[in-house]
Amino acid sequence: MSSIVVAGTVPRKLSNGFVFKDERSGHWRAAISWQDEDGRQRRMTRNTPVACYPDRVSRKTGKVTRDNRGKGAAEDFLREWRDEEVRKDEELSGTVSCETPVYRYVLDYIDMKESTGNILASTADGYRWYAKHLLGTELGKTPVGQVTARQIQEFERDMVQDGYGGNTVSHTHVLLKTAFIRARRLGDIPSNPFDLVDAPKRPTKPINSLDAASVRQLNQTLGSVADPFSTAVLLALMTGMRQGEICALRWQDVDRVSRKIRVSHALTRANGTFALSTPKTRSSARTIPYGDELARVLEARARAMHGEREAMGLDWDEGLFVVGSAVTGAWKSPMALGQEWRAFVRVARLVGSQGKPPRFHDLRHTFATMAIGSGVDVKTVSAILGHSNAAMTLNVYADALADSKKAGMDLMGRIMSAGLS
Repeated sequence: MSSIVVAGTVPRKLSNGFVFKDERSGHWRAAISWQDEDGRQRRMTRNTPVACYPDRVSRKTGKVTRDNRGKGAAEDFLREWRDEEVRKDEELSGTVSCETPVYRYVLDYIDMKESTGNILASTADGYRWYAKHLLGTELGKTPVGQVTARQIQEFERDMVQDGYGGNTVSHTHVLLKTAFIRARRLGDIPSNPFDLVDAPKRPTKPINSLDAASVRQLNQTLGSVADPFSTAVLLALMTGMRQGEICALRWQDVDRVSRKIRVSHALTRANGTFALSTPKTRSSARTIPYGDELARVLEARARAMHGEREAMGLDWDEGLFVVGSAVTGAWKSPMALGQEWRAFVRVARLVGSQGKPPRFHDLRHTFATMAIGSGVDVKTVSAILGHSNAAMTLNVYADALADSKKAGMDLMGRIMSAGLS
């Protein structure tokens, strides 16, 4: 699509633009949109000289692995093309572009990230929730090119005064800064005002994990291990898997011979419903080995599901969800699992290390703290949990690491003092 700019008219408010694969041409294609004076959405696209490659689809699991080779070069082409269009508009109109209000600009940025598959729908919904804090604010109404560092500081100060927590303010800051980084890369702003603003400190919440006595109490209250709920709880406790990962786990992802679990999917919530999706980060897709105890739990669950299907005259299906329905094949909703867990906590009278009833997610924390406290190295724990790097694990479980260090030094002291009087 080509564009025509008439001299003396108001310059187009061009979007950030995005790139996508054009399978017919075998190249990445760039797209830029804007709204004309009549309020109609316009878009122009242009082929880039950068080749694209088809995504890879596993024949066994159907998992799609995105092949983004060349995307960075295509985005460079998009940036240069957009800058060229901006210069054309400025030369003909004599005005500067990028007067899009911050709120609208951030929403366009989120839409672009979602439409190009860079973020999941559930993540995009979360971003839009943070972006809504701009509504009705001075910063939200200010054109992107006119934002100052002082405005940003005042906006974040007002959020704190309005009662928003430190995590909300911090996440909002990160979202806005990321959008402005892109604006700078695209040439929409001469400099990034966020470079002059210190990121708000994110409060660290103490981990509300269970101790050994509470874990014993939990296991004694569970009783049977073959039902969906008990299996889900023990998977979280013995592997550190996330709630959505456990609900999405299928038997085809459990290698009961080599005793390995492949985390390839998760149930994520978007627009009020849960959907099966691939993990949001590369590190979240991982393989977790397991031992004798969990093997017994999984074998018991498999036998129970086999029995249910045989009673209904149904053949076995490796695509069944481990903690789902053996008959209908439906998954267990993470929300339903959470409700069952809260009821179980009340019955078992479980209390975490912070004196509060533990959430289901605290089973993951329990696995991590006990693993580190037992001497498992942080890098291994990080890989099992699916953290992006060991530094993240260190930040979250610093207290457990401190206890592990002390135990290690006590041991070294005993070793090195042998023979001393």
